[in-house]
Amino acid sequence: MTAEKEDQTYVYTGPAEYHSLIGQIMAALGYIGGHESKVAGAAIQLRRREDGRWLLSCTYGGKTEAWQSEAVLFRSGHERSDMKDCLLHWHHRFTGGPQSPWGTLIGVRPTKLAHHLMDRGMGAQEAGAVLRRSYGVAVPTARFIARMAALQRPYVTDCRKEAALYIGIPYCPSHCLYCSFPSRLIGAARPSFLEAFAAAVEADIEDIQQLCMDYGLHVRTIYVGGGTPTCLPLPALRRILKAADRAFSPVEEWTVEAGRPDTAADDMLCLLRECGADRISVNPQTMQQSVLDALGRCHRVEDVYRMYEDCRAIGFRTVNMDFIAGLPGQTLRDMQENMEIVCQLHPENVTIHTLALKKKAPLFHHPLRQQIPPSETVGRMLAVCSQGLQKAGYIPYYMYRQKYMAASFANVGYALPGYIGRYNIEMMEERQTILAAGPGSATKFICVDGHSLKKVYMPKDVDTYMQVLRERMKQRRHLCSIIYGGED
Repeated sequence: MTAEKEDQTYVYTGPAEYHSLIGQIMAALGYIGGHESKVAGAAIQLRRREDGRWLLSCTYGGKTEAWQSEAVLFRSGHERSDMKDCLLHWHHRFTGGPQSPWGTLIGVRPTKLAHHLMDRGMGAQEAGAVLRRSYGVAVPTARFIARMAALQRPYVTDCRKEAALYIGIPYCPSHCLYCSFPSRLIGAARPSFLEAFAAAVEADIEDIQQLCMDYGLHVRTIYVGGGTPTCLPLPALRRILKAADRAFSPVEEWTVEAGRPDTAADDMLCLLRECGADRISVNPQTMQQSVLDALGRCHRVEDVYRMYEDCRAIGFRTVNMDFIAGLPGQTLRDMQENMEIVCQLHPENVTIHTLALKKKAPLFHHPLRQQIPPSETVGRMLAVCSQGLQKAGYIPYYMYRQKYMAASFANVGYALPGYIGRYNIEMMEERQTILAAGPGSATKFICVDGHSLKKVYMPKDVDTYMQVLRERMKQRRHLCSIIYGGED
């Protein structure tokens, strides 16, 4: 029996101060929940004994073949790491599967640890040895992490007054079955409301521009994400992009997610180039029409080819293509075909994602969930991608793991030499300030120590965002004054 056959939910009983930690650990194992009154997958209990020590108990398996264990945490000051080690070890024993290649690393950004080691003067080889020795990371995985961190070093050092700008546009033409992002359908929005929304984002960008002028921050990259930014009407998107162009051009890299070919007609692509975008994401996710139809992506495979050719003709310097491994009904042959197509088109960047089944996504309760391929098949898909792309000259340059991702996989971005996506590294490694505008965006100020963050979140809901924008601008300005102006 494996845990994959169980409903991947868990419940935690214990002090609230450890709830977040338990949630992070369980998410790394693929479990969702923490609040359910009935649990099918796992139950964790933490309580203090009379002698003051913590007793950690865990039941994996729920209704079928429950597997239980418990441990007293004797090491004072090491309770959190001991909880993690116990839960990971017990899950390994429960599943009977191989050890995770990530050892005890459970965060979404494994390379951050390698950067911290390199900050202390270590080279890639020495950092990899520490990952193996202290965190139980498998040799190939430790080598992969350390080499990637070494490649990223020029992008993450000496970034005190540098920043990136993120602009979030939470609208889509339709909802994809696997997506949990709280986007709105563009077809339900009134033109007058979209005009007001664009004006709000414009004001948000202009406020960020003033911050940069006041505190000497230099925006090097811009990333316009969503949602699907290109589903906005041309006048609304033009207003937002022109605001960024006026405020920050020229920049070293300007990306727009145009992932849905059904939203990227010639006039839209020309607008992006006119405003300064030089990197574009063409995201087919897969090139099999039956899978696209099942997922609710309202475009044809031939639309991807058409959009790719248009991007080339219009003059984008860098084209990125996203693919997802582990989609319902997807086969190993499908992924082989996807990579054959990629190698023929030869975009500068390719990002390989692994399906992360999230509770808020329609797929979570959909019959198609039963057609998600097993993790062994997904692993072979990812191997096909890695081997094929690297044979074609692509270099893995950034990575991240997601909650609820199958098995021990990671999302990996690949680039042809000379075309590394700077923003992806900046955003993922969190070593420089990210200034953010739009609903659901998060401004992250890097503190003086170069590592810790101070954050300001914009509401995800569009109406709420527009209502509280002025207040959040004040919060952002106050934090900026503390970090860069030395004010209390």
